[in-house]
Amino acid sequence: MSAAGGGWTLCIDFGTAFSKAAAAPSDSWARFDPAWVRPLMLAEDGAYNPFLLESAVCVADDRIAFGAAAGLAEAAGKGARMALRSFKTLLSVSDLDRALNTGAPSSIDPNRLFTMRDLIVLYLAYLLAAIDRATALDPELAAVEAFHWRYAAPAWRSGDSAGLHGSIVALFAEAQALAEALGDELLAPEGISLAQAEQQLIAAQQAPQTLALGLIFEATAAAAYSAIGLEHSAPHLVVLDMGAGTTDIAAIFRSGARVTELAPARVTLKHAGDHLDRIIANLALSGAGAERSPERRAMLWNLLMRQMREIKEGILYDGRAVLRHGQYALAIKSADLERDRDFRSFVTELAYAFDHSLAAACAHARQQKRNEIQVIAVGGGADAPFVQKLIRRPPRGAAKFKITPRPATPDWAHTPEFGGNLAPVFPQLAIAIGGALAPGGMLAAGGEGDQSEIRSG
Repeated sequence: MSAAGGGWTLCIDFGTAFSKAAAAPSDSWARFDPAWVRPLMLAEDGAYNPFLLESAVCVADDRIAFGAAAGLAEAAGKGARMALRSFKTLLSVSDLDRALNTGAPSSIDPNRLFTMRDLIVLYLAYLLAAIDRATALDPELAAVEAFHWRYAAPAWRSGDSAGLHGSIVALFAEAQALAEALGDELLAPEGISLAQAEQQLIAAQQAPQTLALGLIFEATAAAAYSAIGLEHSAPHLVVLDMGAGTTDIAAIFRSGARVTELAPARVTLKHAGDHLDRIIANLALSGAGAERSPERRAMLWNLLMRQMREIKEGILYDGRAVLRHGQYALAIKSADLERDRDFRSFVTELAYAFDHSLAAACAHARQQKRNEIQVIAVGGGADAPFVQKLIRRPPRGAAKFKITPRPATPDWAHTPEFGGNLAPVFPQLAIAIGGALAPGGMLAAGGEGDQSEIRSG
C-alpha cells in the first residue's frame, strides 16, 4: 500500500485513563480503505493492551516513572505517594494557565519540585516518545518523513472551538523539545531522574519547538470514522462517546463526499466513567456498616479503586461483584446500583443530553426530508448496558423517525493483522482513528491550511 498524495495524518487522543494514537493517509476518508488505518502500539509492555498507554506519572524518591511503570512505583510507595492520573480533567478548567502553574500537591510530589504544567509536559513528552517508537516499528509509517498532527479533546466550552487550544499547543511545543532531548530514556522502565527532569524542563521552556497542531472535538472524531459508509445508508448519525473523564455527544450529516457536524447537537458532560467509579465506590462504602473509622474507609476506598475495573464489569455484566481483601469480602449488586440516587441522576442526565442531540439530528433530517437516524456508542463505556439501553430505546419526541443503532466495532477490526488486540478496545480507539481520518473541514482549530508537518516519523 502506498500513501495518498497528501501525506499522512496522525491523531493523538490523550484520554483520562489511557492515551491512544492512530495514523492514516491524509485523504483516506474520501476513499476509505481499512488497510490504511494504523492504530499505534504505544504500550510495548502494557499490562492491559498494547494500543492503550496508561495516563499516569509518578514522582518517586529520585526518579519519575510513566505509564504502567508509574502504577508500579505508586504501589511500591505503599501509600507514601500517589501517581498523577486523570490530569486531562485539569485541562477543562476556565483559567487553565493558572491551574497549570500551580504546584503539584505533596501527595504527588513530596519534594514540591514540579508544577502541574511540568508533570503534564513530562507525560506528553513520554507519549510523543512512545509514538516515535511505534511509528518506527511500522514499516509503512517508518518511511513517512513527517506527519500532519492533530489531537482530540472534548468540547469543554460549548461552542468555543479554540478557547484552550493555544495553551494545549504550548504544552505540546515544550513536550516535543523535551522528547527530542531525552528520546528513549523516557521509555525506560525506571523512567528518568529528577535532576534530568528539572534540567530538561527548563531547557524546553526556554526553547520550545515551533509547531502547528490541529484540534478535533472527540465526538466529531468518532463521528468521522462512523460516517464512512453513510452515503449508502441513512446520512444522519448521532455519536455518544463515553470515556473516563467526559461524555461527548455529536451528530453529523453526510451528503456524498461532504460531511457536516450539526452544531446544535454537540454536548459535553463532565460525568463519565470516573464518575461511575465514584458512585460504585460510595455505594460499596455505604454497605460497609462496621467500617466506620476514617482509616479503614480510606483503605477500602483504595482497594475499590484498584479493583474497580473488575468490580464494575461484574456489577454491569454479571449483576454482582465482590471486593476481597484477605478474609474481608463485600458484595455489591447491580440492583443496589440501579436504586442508587446518584446513579439514577447520572443516567437521567445522560438521557437528557442524548435526547437533546437526537432531537437536533431529527430536526435537520426533517429539513432534508429524511426519516432515519443512525446512532452509535463509542469510548470505554460504549458497551455498558445502560448506555446500550439508551441508544436502543424508543426515541422521545421522535416517533416518526426510524432510529437504528450501529455496532461500535467494525468487522475489519477483527482481521489477523491486528493480532486480536484491536477489536476488544476499538470503541476506545475510535476517536484517534476518526481524528486521523477526518477531513480538514471537521477540525475545530488549526485547520489544514494552517497545519504543518511538525514531527518526523
